[in-house]
Amino acid sequence: MKKEIPIINQEGIEDDGIIHAENILKHPLPKHIQTALVIFDPRPSAKLLEKCSFLYDFVAGSSILPQYIFDNQIVLAFSPLGGPAAGGLIEELLAMGIQKVIACGSSGLIGDMDSSDFLIVEQAIRDEGLSYHYLPPSVYVDTDPDLSNLIKNHFNRLNISYQEGITWTTDAFYKETKAKIALRKKQGALAVEMECASMAAVCAFRQKSFAQVLYFSDIVHQDTWSGFRKDRQQVKEQINQVMIDLAVYVNQQ
Repeated sequence: MKKEIPIINQEGIEDDGIIHAENILKHPLPKHIQTALVIFDPRPSAKLLEKCSFLYDFVAGSSILPQYIFDNQIVLAFSPLGGPAAGGLIEELLAMGIQKVIACGSSGLIGDMDSSDFLIVEQAIRDEGLSYHYLPPSVYVDTDPDLSNLIKNHFNRLNISYQEGITWTTDAFYKETKAKIALRKKQGALAVEMECASMAAVCAFRQKSFAQVLYFSDIVHQDTWSGFRKDRQQVKEQINQVMIDLAVYVNQQ
């Protein structure tokens, strides 16, 4: 009976899908662009877009998000929320020739760390669905340590305060219960979000590098939700610029 549970059924897991991103896309990248920065911002600032050229529209259901090349150096990708959409975007970027993916997004704080610090993700707890179509069942999926080390070095140079650790990726924003939070904390999670495990699994299956940086937009480990930070848009804009500079550096390596 257990083998019949769809999410952990492993039949055909090593096979490629019948639908290929390469069949849909007609936008191969110049060979010198091998790094993508994925951010979660439906309203990028005009200042940020000044150095961008349009690449293509990513379509995820009713969401259509433009994707860009930044300063002829990296792909600046804008992802919808949720693992399936983010994973689909990663598939398309890899099909274009991307070799390294760095993601930066917001999360909820559930662990014991300063909410003003950033989290460089070492592992993601796979409490979502998409990753099980790419990798055998496991509690965690790893990020790429070499790519994460480049992020750490970059943050150290800029005196940006961060920690390294585990995030909990969930599909169910409105089912982050006290019991589940307690369990995920026992498993080492400091943060909760909705995409990391999915993106990491796609990159692992495709044998590409993936790393993730998280900042905290809210706190969910107490009895009542904190609500979103009033300064989260400012924090987002600041860290996005830091991560763009990092991605440009990574692409030059």
